Amino acid sequence: MFQIATIPRLDLNTELFVVFVQEKFVKQRTKSYADFPKEIRGALQMLFSLRDFKGKLFNNRVIYPEKENGVKRILVVGTGEQIKLSPDEFRNLGKLVAEKQEELSVKRVHLCLANMGDFREDFIRYFSEGILFQKYRFEQFKSDKPSKRKNSRFIFLCNRKEYTPRFRQILLETESIMNGVHITRDLANQPSNHLTPSALKDYVKRHFKEVRNIHITILDETELRHKRFGALLSVAKGSAEAPYLIIIHYKPVKKTTKKLVLVGKGVTFDSGGISIKPSANMEEMKYDMCGAAAVVGSMDVIAHFKPKFEVIAMIPAVENMPGGKASKPGDVVTAYNGKTIEIINTDAEGRLILADTLAYAAKEYKPKIMLDFATLTGACVVALGDKTAGLFSNSEKLTDLLKERGAFSGDRVWPMPMDDIYNKELESDAADLKNIGSRWGGAITAAKFLEYFVNDITWAHIDMAGTSYNVKNLDYLGKGATGFGTRLIGRSLKQLEKMI
Repeated sequence: MFQIATIPRLDLNTELFVVFVQEKFVKQRTKSYADFPKEIRGALQMLFSLRDFKGKLFNNRVIYPEKENGVKRILVVGTGEQIKLSPDEFRNLGKLVAEKQEELSVKRVHLCLANMGDFREDFIRYFSEGILFQKYRFEQFKSDKPSKRKNSRFIFLCNRKEYTPRFRQILLETESIMNGVHITRDLANQPSNHLTPSALKDYVKRHFKEVRNIHITILDETELRHKRFGALLSVAKGSAEAPYLIIIHYKPVKKTTKKLVLVGKGVTFDSGGISIKPSANMEEMKYDMCGAAAVVGSMDVIAHFKPKFEVIAMIPAVENMPGGKASKPGDVVTAYNGKTIEIINTDAEGRLILADTLAYAAKEYKPKIMLDFATLTGACVVALGDKTAGLFSNSEKLTDLLKERGAFSGDRVWPMPMDDIYNKELESDAADLKNIGSRWGGAITAAKFLEYFVNDITWAHIDMAGTSYNVKNLDYLGKGATGFGTRLIGRSLKQLEKMI
């Protein structure tokens, strides 16, 4: 889909040539156009001489050269006043150009990197992300199938003195990561009657069947009962759908003792159980497995990047329903690590399935680092909104790494308190702890609950309840699932390797 090339000495041959210009460049109409191909210089001079195109951010015009010179159309896009744009602005520029490409129904698009200054790497990385976000569609269940989209090719052009092989590497990395993001979005957008725990298990087995260095293990209900996953099984009791623990294990070619565990909350539908949710917007509870989807997408990326350490992804997959056998408020269950839990609210189910999974991962695999991803609490959305996920960790070093990589990747995370004073909220009269604290600081007490199950392992919990779907005012994300988490893992692998 993407290429990187130098501006040809001979004639261009393109259906759409895209030029990016700042406001300052537009005003200085006598400036040399030497950085641009000769075929488009006259058309640019004509456009700027009319003075009605200002070059403001996202302003754009399609112009048609008077002479047939191999360039059929020119799209001029304004980049505003700033020399360097933010990553999200670059992504939205990519979305804009992809929309124009589809609107004009062209296949080959050339993107001129002149005027990008020293920010060509950022432009290539984030702009191509924006294109790939815009190209995503979830139309599996549309009876009127949309017209087949043309295969498009976007070719980044730079001058010979500016070219570096690093540009090509950035494009390859971005395509691999965004392929994982699309897998994440596809899974998360599935209706819950199609993506049951069993269907999720089957998808994982099918998707990774032919992938080298990845082995799949499935623990079914019988095995979970034998291993005493009491907290996980308590959530699944009310559903006709059987629970599973899905394990995706990547091993590098060279044997190593370094291990990273990824855990993703896989509640394929969350009714709240006996503590049933309000009916308004309950259809969105199909997204309660976005953490699981992020982990599956991340493992696809890992299969392509082939890190030098082991990665074990674990997905507790359940439905939370109010059936006749469902857990009730006041019940006491025993978790995998032997701790007893008083269930105060059956809608605080995610932490129960994560608790057993984290405890099992800590004992069986003894990883250096564990990360869990979960749409866990509405309280985190209240605290941070829908642009940033909550980051809870027992390691300052891991916190700093994930915060920096979150900003770089676009999957933003923000450190939250983890002081032991919050443990008082989880004290129970009937058991070792209860599954929910008071109304206040709910995201923090949920994280503190999970901390009881990680032993002394370096760990981070990412509460992605707000960032997983239907994020407002980040246009390039579109509707539905955002794919949050996969870019964060994909852009963190090299840094995590240094910590493991």
